[in-house]
Amino acid sequence: MPKFAVMTFMFKPWWRDGRVSHEALLAGIAAAGGQGVEPFHRDFVEDPGLLPRYRRALADNGLRVAAVDVMCNLVYADAAQKQQGRDELRRGLDICRELDADIAHVAGHRLVGGVSPADGRRMIADGLVEVAEVASANGMVLAIEDFDPSPDLICATRDCLEVMRLSGGVVKLVFDTGNFMAVGERADEQFDLLAEHICHCHFKDFTSAGGTGRRGCDLGTGEIPNAVVASKLTARGYAGWVALETRPRADLDPLSAIGRELPLLRSWFAGSGR
Repeated sequence: MPKFAVMTFMFKPWWRDGRVSHEALLAGIAAAGGQGVEPFHRDFVEDPGLLPRYRRALADNGLRVAAVDVMCNLVYADAAQKQQGRDELRRGLDICRELDADIAHVAGHRLVGGVSPADGRRMIADGLVEVAEVASANGMVLAIEDFDPSPDLICATRDCLEVMRLSGGVVKLVFDTGNFMAVGERADEQFDLLAEHICHCHFKDFTSAGGTGRRGCDLGTGEIPNAVVASKLTARGYAGWVALETRPRADLDPLSAIGRELPLLRSWFAGSGR
């Protein structure tokens, strides 16, 4: 049975305007059956006083930090861009260490002018290799994901495999069930190609109904084969982290959204809800 976490970035408008506190959010995740949480590193850069509060709330609710999403761009066109990306990566790893995160999920990569996708993937791999010893010494796994804001760079299965190969195996994969849709792939069909590299999973849902392109929807109501992926993970005896990535919303408060969707996610691994 995997361990269940909840990503938090989509609820940022709620805590920025005071509708929910970080403490209340973490308490709600625990009450809904979550064992962990997955925040962005930028939350702690923007609010340095958040780290001690977060650590207290984690302890109060018996939660771990499954992963921190370290948002940086390791693709560069000049020395200044290269240093900026490396600096942000190091800053993110410092926050991972402060939160005792299991996984440093390094995302946010995008192409910049004059850099080919192949060169960009090599830059990502090289940047991660540079910090691999630091991550390992702090008990963290370095990981990329199939990242749909950059479909030509690091979203397709072949491109994720290339980055991991170029890293010499020090980089693992966050398997995001929804993002494959951006490159015309299905998560269930790509699973076997990537299974041995998976250290963490994001479960989300999308729909293309209405002909307006894909858009986020409530878990279990869209086109992503999440239950099938859950059964494949179960068949392999997967015991790592699985994170709920609910859609951003203004119509439902975070605690209600988590309370609706996390039990459904858990049920897929218990063999029901299919």
